[in-house]
Amino acid sequence: MSSLEQDGPPLESQGVQLLPSSNPAKHIALPLPRSPYTTLHVRLTRLETSTLIFLTTTDHATSASSSALGSFVYAMPNRLNPSDPLSTALFPVPSSIDFATRVAKILARKTGKPTYLGCSATFGGATVEEEVDGVKAAIAAIMSELATQEQNLKVNGI
Repeated sequence: MSSLEQDGPPLESQGVQLLPSSNPAKHIALPLPRSPYTTLHVRLTRLETSTLIFLTTTDHATSASSSALGSFVYAMPNRLNPSDPLSTALFPVPSSIDFATRVAKILARKTGKPTYLGCSATFGGATVEEEVDGVKAAIAAIMSELATQEQNLKVNGI
């Protein structure tokens, strides 16, 4: 029996909605503008009703495969005050919670969809300007990829 097979009734009859396989995660790696040896890695999954994102950083001293679990934040648009999205930390880690919350709230506001964001990105020893540039780079890359995916869906008639 494969890992996808199960005993009992099909998942669909149990109220579980299976996502189409045409919705793969997109991996993006971008160097940070003011930190030449630091790379921000983004794993982006566009879902029908929300966006799931994981962020982490690597530098020349660490490998891309070893990163600690960071903060996990949920943010959603605020219908009463659209310029101030709502958010909650589902799993806060002090070293990444501020960055995760900031990025999740910006994305929820810009996309108009709830955002789940996992973040183990660290900016140890970075200046405020370097961290702000990291936020801008992440937002620009994510919004560009979401726009590309949206355009592809329209072209394919989905």
